[in-house]
Amino acid sequence: MKLAHKNGLCRAQTEGRVSLKNPYKSFHSFCEEFRKNIHVVLVRPEYGGNIGSTARALENMGILGDFRIVANKDQVEWSEVRKMAKHAFSRASEARFFETLSDALIIDKDRKKLVLGASARVGSASRPHPLRVRPALEKAIRKLKSGEINDLFLVFGPESDGLSNEDIECCDWLVTIPSHANYRSLNLAQSVLVFAHETNENLQEPWAEFESDKPTQKEKLVQHLLQLAEDSGFVLPGDPLKMRPRLEEIFGQIPNHIPQASTLHGLIDQVSRSMKKGEPDIKGRYKVFLGGPSGGKDGIEPK
Repeated sequence: MKLAHKNGLCRAQTEGRVSLKNPYKSFHSFCEEFRKNIHVVLVRPEYGGNIGSTARALENMGILGDFRIVANKDQVEWSEVRKMAKHAFSRASEARFFETLSDALIIDKDRKKLVLGASARVGSASRPHPLRVRPALEKAIRKLKSGEINDLFLVFGPESDGLSNEDIECCDWLVTIPSHANYRSLNLAQSVLVFAHETNENLQEPWAEFESDKPTQKEKLVQHLLQLAEDSGFVLPGDPLKMRPRLEEIFGQIPNHIPQASTLHGLIDQVSRSMKKGEPDIKGRYKVFLGGPSGGKDGIEPK
């Protein structure tokens, strides 16, 4: 399997169709190299718990670039960080600390960056109008995939008053999360999670690109029922009466998940065996109730 880029999207190419053996991976992207170039910066966070929750959000959404914090590391409440980070504490402990936002945004001179600043405030004469988070992240990730930029920074201000005007001057775009007018302000870690989620969404392949080689539970059952219809003569050889498509339409209404589907498969197998034998084909423990060879008097298992 190899990676290839087409129209700014990253695809896993194999011979024929794109497939994954494990269906649980069908929501995951192969574009891991982009994730390492997406960085999150917290500016003067006031509560250590939000640092921990942010670390957890980054791990949840696969944001694998730097976790940078503009703050004094010695003043961080690390007990609160640990409490909220849970199993993502190692990510929080690896965060890099800086004195100013300008310092936190420094990268190699030969690399191009795009800086998005999170803000709940509306624009003004001295403050640009913010973009909505979904289209902003869509556009930013397209730039990252196309190579127009090398690094993407997501910047978040303090819990109480957000990014200052000086901080905003370091940002290329202001981005806002649409929320209800009655209470517009989100918790810092919640805001990071929303941004991280939108970022992750734009790093996914279209779901149609991923298919499992294994048939689904519903597909297995439908095929089993159709085989029974053919074995029993309900569907004639060559299907001159076009019964198979009629059955497929009926069976297509079966739900995708059926509890205890194995029982239905067992019933179909039993019918098939009985047809071939010309009489009920009683197997295993059922012989006991009919007084078969393994049963005792009156069909009761001897003790």
